[in-house]
Amino acid sequence: MEFRELVKARRSCRAFESSQIPENQIAAILEAGQWAPSPLNLQPWEYIIITDKEVQIQIIKAAEEAKQSVIDSDGPGWVSKYSMEFLAGAPVYLVVAFDPSKGGLGTFFNQPHGALQAVSACVQNMMLAAADLGLGSLWFTFFAPQKVKSILNIPENLEIAGCIPLGKPSEEIKAPPRKEPKVHRERYTT
Repeated sequence: MEFRELVKARRSCRAFESSQIPENQIAAILEAGQWAPSPLNLQPWEYIIITDKEVQIQIIKAAEEAKQSVIDSDGPGWVSKYSMEFLAGAPVYLVVAFDPSKGGLGTFFNQPHGALQAVSACVQNMMLAAADLGLGSLWFTFFAPQKVKSILNIPENLEIAGCIPLGKPSEEIKAPPRKEPKVHRERYTT
């Protein structure tokens, strides 16, 4: 697919077919993430591939607990209507963890987010690769990271960038409207 088409074709998918994803497609998605830019080429990311339904159920429970926590804290009203049921339909979850200490030289001049920026590029590459393979994905972060770290035995020094449910979309996903970009030249203007 042409790149511009691919960028527009990548959508957040919340409805998946139950069909399995071939290992070579999972490998291609992980490889796309591997080619993301990172400060000093430190590549701070690591992946956990989850196909075991019992582990997926634990992550869904963590998401439901996070949802309830937002509701109990008088969070936005739409949260109570947000269904986590779609998670059960995804045959694969790709959890992307990263080492925040691998952020390059930015810590020397108050730019401490190099690893987070790198892993964000990694996740974007993975989601574009999934779309190119005809797969749906979602950058899912609606969970308490400590809870998911515990479920997956992720070491304390790593952070979670997100969980990517992955599968064949079961329905067409329409793109939400996009706002016109705010563009400035030479200097920021109001």
